[in-house]
Amino acid sequence: MNRTSRALISVAVGATLAAASFAAVAADPGRTTTNRSFPTGSVIFFHPDGAGANHWGAARLYFHGPDGLLNWDQLPNLALYRGHMANSIVGSSNGGATTHAFGYRVDALGSFGRDGDGAAARAIRSLSGFDGSILREAANQGVPVGIVNDGHVGEPGTGAFLAEVGNRNNWQEITRQIIQGRPGLEATDQEPWVIFGGGEADVRPQGTTLVHRNHNGERGSAGASNPLSSLRTDALDLEADWQDNVDGDTSNAIGTDPSIVIKTRAQFEELRAALRANPNYAPRVLGLFAYQDLFNDRPEEVLITDGKVTGDPVNFVGPNGEAVPTPGFRPKSGRIVLFGDVAGQPGHNPPTFAEMTEVAIEILDRAAKQQAQAQRLRGPARFMLVAEPESVDNFGNNDNAMGTLQALGDADRAIGKARAYLARNPRTLILTAADSDGGGLQVAGPTANTIVTGAQSPRIVNGNFMFGFGVNPTGTPPAVVNVPDGVEGRGTPDSPATSTAMFVAEPDADGNRLAFAITWPGTGDYSGGIVSRAAGLNAGLLNSVFSARFDNIDVYRLMHATMFGRLPNYPANPGDAPSR
Repeated sequence: MNRTSRALISVAVGATLAAASFAAVAADPGRTTTNRSFPTGSVIFFHPDGAGANHWGAARLYFHGPDGLLNWDQLPNLALYRGHMANSIVGSSNGGATTHAFGYRVDALGSFGRDGDGAAARAIRSLSGFDGSILREAANQGVPVGIVNDGHVGEPGTGAFLAEVGNRNNWQEITRQIIQGRPGLEATDQEPWVIFGGGEADVRPQGTTLVHRNHNGERGSAGASNPLSSLRTDALDLEADWQDNVDGDTSNAIGTDPSIVIKTRAQFEELRAALRANPNYAPRVLGLFAYQDLFNDRPEEVLITDGKVTGDPVNFVGPNGEAVPTPGFRPKSGRIVLFGDVAGQPGHNPPTFAEMTEVAIEILDRAAKQQAQAQRLRGPARFMLVAEPESVDNFGNNDNAMGTLQALGDADRAIGKARAYLARNPRTLILTAADSDGGGLQVAGPTANTIVTGAQSPRIVNGNFMFGFGVNPTGTPPAVVNVPDGVEGRGTPDSPATSTAMFVAEPDADGNRLAFAITWPGTGDYSGGIVSRAAGLNAGLLNSVFSARFDNIDVYRLMHATMFGRLPNYPANPGDAPSR
């Protein structure tokens, strides 16, 4: 065989291999039509809004060290998440949530359970063909569902699963729909079993005095006139409606009443005690632990200036003399009040995201088993929970490093509660996704003295000296000045020489504790490096069917396959949801 023949054969073989390789790529299993059935079970969807891989990396450093493991790390299946919208390369909270809930990409700016903005927003069908979100579809089939948010319960990550409006700032109507159902569908929409979060301002009739005060000046002029007054502009009493929706009893007796409203740490603890005392107790619970949000999403310096600092003891002594963490205690949290109102107010020390998630799972599990037994359903009892630590995104959007880390710690502890449940109930899917990267958080290390051996951590001096940001040895102006963010911000009035402590990581594998700080490119949402992780029932699809690509529509598809046993085919026109 001559050289020319060998060359022609080589070219032909190469072309064949290239074609085969291209065919393999083209035959993406995540986009292949299938009639395959899937095992069904419960779905716990975590939406740590704004949490990119960089956020999780910072949280790992702070709470477990460079060589440690988060609960998030121990969700064994993972895929890179793609989150662009129909008209934007960067996902929005409301558009991303609507895509997760309905299975179609929508307008990024205005969509909230609908496609589009304002009066032009269309009511749409989901990818399964149902006239509503996956959470509405599940609830309307008798599946107990719940939402948990450490922001207002009407935040898009939870609210868009239950409400359909033309403006994400229409808090009154979003809250009404979450509790009473969608317009024209109130008679058929089944109410959620559990609602935990903030938003008391939108549940009581106009002029009603609330439990929680508007201590963060939320909602502009609407919330400024009377910090204890309801923001509703009508006579609806959604709280009374909730208490009345099961048995007509508005006594709100925690422990016996099947439909209750709780608003404070004390009532939350009373509910937990009632659940421990009676393993059959599974009440419908509306928990509203703040006027608007449970978190104080302001820069660190602003919170200190506003007096949001605490002298509360970290621990109290237990019944046998042992040190017991205070309920709601967050490790390494510093002195700034990042969550809840100041001491002495009803909103002080609200339930954490992890605590709310744990109780929601317990109640939904009981309700699911009771519903299945009462209805003599075939197959496993199942529930669906959508849980969002909105604080991750909001602290990131305010460039508050300590707040972001504490929010991530809460989110990770909640994932730990779900993992513990999964260990006992294997027919459960845990899935995480974030629609964007809040604030674009980055970790930076100092130029020297990185190992911390004493109690005093290194400090960020005069804003940026120890990190070298903005410092040029030639004396010429730097090209970029990015002041690092430390334990109490970029420099606080009561810190020596306007400096603030760096964060200190937990020990690495060699026992070293290393200092770091956070830098931010801005306060917006970025595309970022979003990683979806999963564990449990059907979680392996992330590394098989969705190994090539996993996007916001696939979040819906995976949840739907687990809840209903069928993986809806990827839409031919992903940005064109059918109107209804």
